[in-house]
Amino acid sequence: MRRLEAISLMRRFEAMSVLRQSTLIVFLALAGADLLTTIFYGIFFSDRYLLDIVLTSIIVIIVGYPLAYFFLSQNVRLRAMAVELDRAARIDDLTGLYNRRTFFSECEVAIKGLGEGAFLYVDVDHFKKLNDRFGHAAGDSVLREFGDVISVCVRGGDVAARLGGEEFGIYLAHADIANALKVAERIRKRSLQIGPAVGLDDVRVTVSIGIALRDQGQTLDELMQLADENLYAAKEQGRDRVVFGASGKRAA
Repeated sequence: MRRLEAISLMRRFEAMSVLRQSTLIVFLALAGADLLTTIFYGIFFSDRYLLDIVLTSIIVIIVGYPLAYFFLSQNVRLRAMAVELDRAARIDDLTGLYNRRTFFSECEVAIKGLGEGAFLYVDVDHFKKLNDRFGHAAGDSVLREFGDVISVCVRGGDVAARLGGEEFGIYLAHADIANALKVAERIRKRSLQIGPAVGLDDVRVTVSIGIALRDQGQTLDELMQLADENLYAAKEQGRDRVVFGASGKRAA
């Protein structure tokens, strides 16, 4: 019980601003110093008690407040840096989606915990030509906007990542083929709006998507390989489409 109360107090303290934290620490230090001064001078030097209480208080405030504020500020900065470093290690800085390493670790957890699901292998069509024509800044804008498209279309428990270049992977937990097709088509249709959104009004940005459903006992690598084959079929059929099934049948 006491431990829970201590944790609650620490969380309330951490939620305060640095200024309030510093004020609280100095106040407690001041109360402690004045208490010790009262005890000490009550025994030995009662005639100088009032003067020394004032002097002790002034010294604690002058010395303690700047030190408390400095060290608490550094602590806040270090915690912010730790959060940012953790984010940088897990997130693709351009799209805001998971990076490749995090994607595999998150998918392994999802597969072990849930079992069933669907994998979407997504590729932005003719991205190299777009980069060559408009430059890398425009290409980055397209990828950034596409990251937003994916974020809007997937659910909270899904795992979405930029796997490299213009390739993206999405693991849809607890999804059957109907769910997977619905998400894939939503992504494909929203992608058509990317050109105007990034100032490339004469450019039609399209994506090809291959879907694979996970069978019991199937590994993530096997699932991705099947989705990659369907992605290849989508490109062979002319791009801007969703494909599911080894036969390369186009999804409606």
